[in-house]
Amino acid sequence: MRIGRIEAMWGAEELRPAVGWKVWRVESSVEETRLRSVLYGDLWPARQAIEARCKRLLRLEHDAPCPGCGCGIHAGRELSAWEHYLSVDAGARVFGRVLLWGATIEGRHGWRAARACPVEIFVPADVEYAADVAAGLAVYGVPVHVLEPVPAPAPKEVALR
Repeated sequence: MRIGRIEAMWGAEELRPAVGWKVWRVESSVEETRLRSVLYGDLWPARQAIEARCKRLLRLEHDAPCPGCGCGIHAGRELSAWEHYLSVDAGARVFGRVLLWGATIEGRHGWRAARACPVEIFVPADVEYAADVAAGLAVYGVPVHVLEPVPAPAPKEVALR
């Protein structure tokens, strides 16, 4: 089958994956460690894609993402797009890169897609038991990195005259 025919059948946009940045809440217990969406609390399944569903009440049912709605799996072009999510409850947040595919809508700061899965996870040093959390997140089958603490800037010396 020719690529042009596949693109015509599925839609060229459906075949182009994107890679973006995502922030998750980390849910850790003795039994397991999992990723949860920050806003809606969706559990990200290990070693399989998460599929978007519109959760808006009082809307006509539609596939996600929908151009007239904000639904879909969001990922930022830059990690800085999610800085506000990283600063709230920082001890329970991890971040990483996700592969997005299926119906995908591109916006100014990133994408909304029908499906996604993590491709790399970063555990900040200020996450409680960071090494244990990272070990638990290995269940996703992607590289997991524990970040070193960022040293505080040295105080500037003030010259007295």
